[in-house]
Amino acid sequence: MNANKNSIARLLLTALVAITCIAAGRASAAILPPNSKPYGKTYSQWAKAWWQWAVSIPADVNPLLDATGQNAALGQSGPVWFLAGNLGGTSVRRVTVPTGKALLVPLVNTIYLGFPCDDRNLPGCESDQALEQANDIATLLSFVNPSMDGAALTCEIDGQSVGNLQAYREASAAIYEVDAVEGNIFEPSGLPAGPYHPCVDAGYYLLITPLSAGTHMIHFTGATAGGSFSLDVTYLLTITGRSADAL
Repeated sequence: MNANKNSIARLLLTALVAITCIAAGRASAAILPPNSKPYGKTYSQWAKAWWQWAVSIPADVNPLLDATGQNAALGQSGPVWFLAGNLGGTSVRRVTVPTGKALLVPLVNTIYLGFPCDDRNLPGCESDQALEQANDIATLLSFVNPSMDGAALTCEIDGQSVGNLQAYREASAAIYEVDAVEGNIFEPSGLPAGPYHPCVDAGYYLLITPLSAGTHMIHFTGATAGGSFSLDVTYLLTITGRSADAL
């Protein structure tokens, strides 16, 4: 987690995830192009959905903090399954994923959480509300984009390295809102439950087409520029061969 507080930008959360999928004898899954609209949403819209998912789950069961993978299914719905990194260090997770689910993988991502002016008395809310009223996306993105520069990214799928990962850089095309639950992952930084807006994010995302039934291993190591943040995440996936409705 990276946190940066000043008069306007209070919090940046950096969550890194990378993926290696190794499945002997199986064809590699495809990565959908960054300018595509998979399952009816742009990459930017999927990034928004990922952040809304991440803050909607209490920290004690949040997949970002999950040491085993037992909580990976929480909050999952629709055709895309969200994977999570960790907040630094090493994680090994065993996860069962229904057949037919694409995987959204944020290689590196950061969010700006704007403060609304309400009874929580969040400091500096007036500045955020002025930016929201002006729909000043460029200024909001200026708080998050620099942290994405120079990120070290690696990814392998079915034992083969994915090239040109910088092409998968994403930045919000529109301001949005997230609703943080009680006990959310931001509470240690002093952010109580409730709505946050204006929000924008930036990062590098891969949307991988559904893997074949059976076992797959996903492994990632990565670091921000300068090495201030690094992690090592392994996913041992079982694709069930049954639809989500059958589970």
